[in-house]
Amino acid sequence: LTVPQKQVKQWYQRRVRAFSDKYNMEVQEVPADEDWKEVVPPGSDYFLAEFENQDKLVFLCSQKVRFPLQFGREVLASEELLNMPRRVSWKECRISKEQEIHDVNKFRDEFADFDPFKVGEDSDSD
Repeated sequence: LTVPQKQVKQWYQRRVRAFSDKYNMEVQEVPADEDWKEVVPPGSDYFLAEFENQDKLVFLCSQKVRFPLQFGREVLASEELLNMPRRVSWKECRISKEQEIHDVNKFRDEFADFDPFKVGEDSDSD
C-alpha cells in the first residue's frame, strides 16, 4: 500500500513510539543498504514497513506477547497516514457486492501494466 511520504514522516514523528509501546514492540530502523533480516531473531514475530527510499522500520514483537493481528491495519488506518479509523476493524470494512466488483475492476485496470500473467495484445502466440 502506498502512503504519501509527507504523511509517513508525520506519522513516524508522532506515533511510532506510541504503537510500539502499546504493543510492547521494539522498533529497529534499518537503512536501505542494510538487510532487515539481520535485526529479526529467528522465530520472532515482526512487522516490516518499507519506505520509498528503501529505508525500513522493523517492529519486533516481544516473545512473551502474541503478535497483534490488527497491527498493520491499525497503523495504516491511523489519523496521520490514511485517516480511516473506521477501517481498523475488518468487521467495519464491509462493502456492497456492487462496490466490491467496481473496486476490483478499477484495480485491475490501474495495475494491468504490472500483471505478469497478462497476455500482450501484440503477442505472436496463436
